[in-house]
This record gives sequence, C-alpha cells and structure tokens, in this order.
Amino acid sequence: MRKEGERPTNWLILRGLAREQRHWGPFVDIFEAKVPGSRVHTLDLPGVGTECERESPTTVAGIVGDLRRRLLPLREQHEGAWGLLGVSLGGMVTMKWGELHPEDFARLVIINSSAGNLNGPLRRLNARILPDMVRAMVDPDPVERERRILNFTSALIEDREIVARQAARFAEDAPIRRRNVLKQLVAAATFKAPQALGVPALVLGAGGDAMVDPRCAWTLARHLGAQLHVHPTAGHELPLDDPEWVAKQVESWC
Repeated sequence: MRKEGERPTNWLILRGLAREQRHWGPFVDIFEAKVPGSRVHTLDLPGVGTECERESPTTVAGIVGDLRRRLLPLREQHEGAWGLLGVSLGGMVTMKWGELHPEDFARLVIINSSAGNLNGPLRRLNARILPDMVRAMVDPDPVERERRILNFTSALIEDREIVARQAARFAEDAPIRRRNVLKQLVAAATFKAPQALGVPALVLGAGGDAMVDPRCAWTLARHLGAQLHVHPTAGHELPLDDPEWVAKQVESWC
C-alpha cells in the first residue's frame, strides 16, 4: 500500500509496442545514478521478451492484470514505495494501472503516450511512418528491420548501427509472434484515458517524435491534471535518445 506523497524507492518500468526490457539500453543504470536511492525493476509485457511464448491480451486492462500478478514476487522482495514508468503502450498500461489499482504506486510517469478519447488516430500514429512500420514487420533481415524501426522512433541516438544490431539479436533470442504485435496494436488502438488518476502523475513528451504527435502529451497532461515536460528534439524513444533528461525530470518532480 502506498502513502500519499511518498517518494518511491522502487521503480517498475515498462516498454512499448513489440519492445522488451533489454531495449532499455543504458537507461536503467543512468536512472538509478541520477535518481538517488532508486532501484529499477523491469517486467516484459505478455508476448515479448521473457514472455514471448505467451499470448498478448487485446486490451490494456488485460495487460495490467497479467503484469500485476507477476509484480507480486518483486513487491515481497523489495520494501518501500513503488513508482511506475511506462513508454508509449507502456504509458497506457501505466494510466490504466493507476486507474484500476491506485494503491499499488506512489508516482506515475507517462512518456510519449496517447489515448483514443483525447486524440484522433492520425495524431496517435503518424500515417507517414506506416510504410516503414509495415516493411519492418515483414522484412526478413532482422538488422534492416531494426534500422527501419529506429528511423521513426529515434531522433538522437548516435550509434544507430550498434543499437540496430543489438535489437536484432534480442529478436533472434526471443522472437515476437506477428499476431502478438497485432494484439498489442489492438490494445493500444482501443485504449481510452481514465477520467482521473488517484496517483500523482508526470507526463513527458518529445518534440521530435515522428511516431506520435507531441500534442498528445499536452492533451494527456491537461486531461489528467498532470505536470508536463517536453524535450525539444528527442524522438519517440525518449529514454534512449536522452536518458539523462528523463531521469532529471523524474528526480526534480519527486
């Protein structure tokens, strides 16, 4: 159970569409270094990474239920308040979790996310990236697939070839089934933001996001009554593009 206004010592962080915990890259270490006293914990959404053999639910609420069951052993091992940080689809999960079980977390951080009741589909997913998305889903070359994904998710990553090759190895180790990608897309497409959250929330956006219109962060923050900070140039992969900036915003807010 959380206490109102308590500073989290544990942070559960959640990735987005078709991404697993290894895609956090250096973010975990940087976050723990920049947010004193924090311990970061990762869980994969059902259908990806460690859970790649399982089926993804087709609703964000179903994903919350799956993750919440798997969070219990971590909570038993680590005392202290918990925070929840999610990117994109992970941000939708964060909002739904805060709506359904506000007692689980003391703070919520929502990054580059959106909701169907606040923004139209062309703001939630930029039509200009659809050809690259489709090619990425069907491209037989895993490295080229990851290069295509980085083209519309990252604006600032310098070692793009290294990141693409690492991501390709992750996909070979734990391949995600195409139907699970589609199920996650359905969950994201049908998600609606809650009317209110019973947990303090911070919304982070990125001015260079080519995947989701940056205005979605503004409408989310206004709707939820949350604090908002927008990175001027980073892309959709904000925690990879500028992990220190993200950690700084969270530390200052907490």
